[in-house]
Amino acid sequence: MKRLSKTAERRSRDVARAFDQLIVAARDDAFEVLEARYKALERQLLRSVVKTDFERKELRRRIAERLFTEAFGHDCPWPVFGRTLRRIQRLGYSNVERRYHVACIYAMWCERHPEHDPREARRLLDNTEQHLLRLPRSSRLRQGLLEALADKRRETGL
Repeated sequence: MKRLSKTAERRSRDVARAFDQLIVAARDDAFEVLEARYKALERQLLRSVVKTDFERKELRRRIAERLFTEAFGHDCPWPVFGRTLRRIQRLGYSNVERRYHVACIYAMWCERHPEHDPREARRLLDNTEQHLLRLPRSSRLRQGLLEALADKRRETGL
C-alpha cells in the first residue's frame, strides 16, 4: 500500500479535525442548518486544505455521505433525502463498505416511508451484494457484510 507524504498526512488530519469539530458543534442543528454548515466546511477545505484531485473527490464524498446519514437521522422527506442519495451516486463510492452503508440506510428509510417505491433501494442492495461477491472468498469483510446485508434484507423486507 502506498504511504502518504507528511504533508498529505497533515492535510488528512486537518480534514478529520474539522469534521469532528463540526459534528460536535452541530449535533442539535436542524438538517437545513447542518447542510449549510457542511457545505460551508466543504468550500473552506477545498480552498485551503485539500490539494490533490483525489483529496477533493474524497472530501466531497465524505461530506455527501455525512449529509445522507444526517438526512436519514433527521427523517427528511424524499425531496431532501433523495437529493442526498443522488449526490452520493454521482460521486461514487470510496469502497464497498460505504456502498453497503448507503444501500442499508436507503432500505431503512424506505421501511420508514412505505409510501415510497422501494425498487431503487432493492436495486442498490442487489448491486452492493454483487460488489461484495467480487471480494475474495477468504475475506472476513466479504462474509461479514454479506451476512449483515442478508439481515438488513430480512429486517426491511427488501
